[in-house]
Amino acid sequence: MRVLYTSDLHGSPGHYAKLLAVAESFRPELVVLGGDLFPDDSALEPQRLGHGQPEYIRTQFRKNVIDLRQCSGCQNVLMIFGNHDWGSCVPAAEELVTEGVVTVLDLNQSVNINGLNFLGYPYTPPTPWFVKDFERLDKPGDRAPLLGGARWDPRFSRPVQHGANLMFDGVQTIAEDLADLTAPDDPWVFVVHAPPHETHLDRAYGNKAYGSRAIREAIERHQPLLSLHGHIHESPTVSGHWRDKLGRTIAVNPGQSSQHLSYVTVEIDVAGKTVSKLEFGQQS
Repeated sequence: MRVLYTSDLHGSPGHYAKLLAVAESFRPELVVLGGDLFPDDSALEPQRLGHGQPEYIRTQFRKNVIDLRQCSGCQNVLMIFGNHDWGSCVPAAEELVTEGVVTVLDLNQSVNINGLNFLGYPYTPPTPWFVKDFERLDKPGDRAPLLGGARWDPRFSRPVQHGANLMFDGVQTIAEDLADLTAPDDPWVFVVHAPPHETHLDRAYGNKAYGSRAIREAIERHQPLLSLHGHIHESPTVSGHWRDKLGRTIAVNPGQSSQHLSYVTVEIDVAGKTVSKLEFGQQS
């Protein structure tokens, strides 16, 4: 199976155009999008916070995915959310799921594509960004960050701002989310926005590790064939690597750049349960 993976496109028209060009050339059977796919709603327009992204999903993102499928011939586009996304994006994306345009991965039900199973997980440890719908403390006992932010409140159809302690109090940690994870049948792929901690994939400027300890532990415990990550755009530049190995699992973060599209192409021998080819690419 030929798979094309990228992440952190942030609604960039240039990046989506480059993705179409790569897909048309590579002709993947499957495209996987690893979160943070939509433009940030501008804080200069508070009344638009949490409303712009769902509108984008229903219009431009829908068109992007349809174009991607048509130009490449692929039948399936899989996606997860990321930490820049509002909770209001979920029902908008579900409309596309109902239409058969895209599949949103989660932990509750594996998705089988021609014998290859997929699970997805969008949450990251806390960041300095304002949107907190897809952020959780990494492990029980972790201290809340100094700054809070906002979560989408469907009762009022608007974001509600909270301090950090209230924001994360009573919300399951990433470790608790993953504690009862049941791995699907091999071979399977884990699509996770945050990279595993202390690897080549989670290095921010200053060489500080910002990945998730809980996600690393889950990968080491369940050993998927492949884990696909994003979130830390600059990690391949800082660490000098876009892939790492955790036991038998090949873990990947192609990063992202404003100048070019970073992506990975994968060829998987599903019957043999092996990755037969894995390449990093950049499209200018």
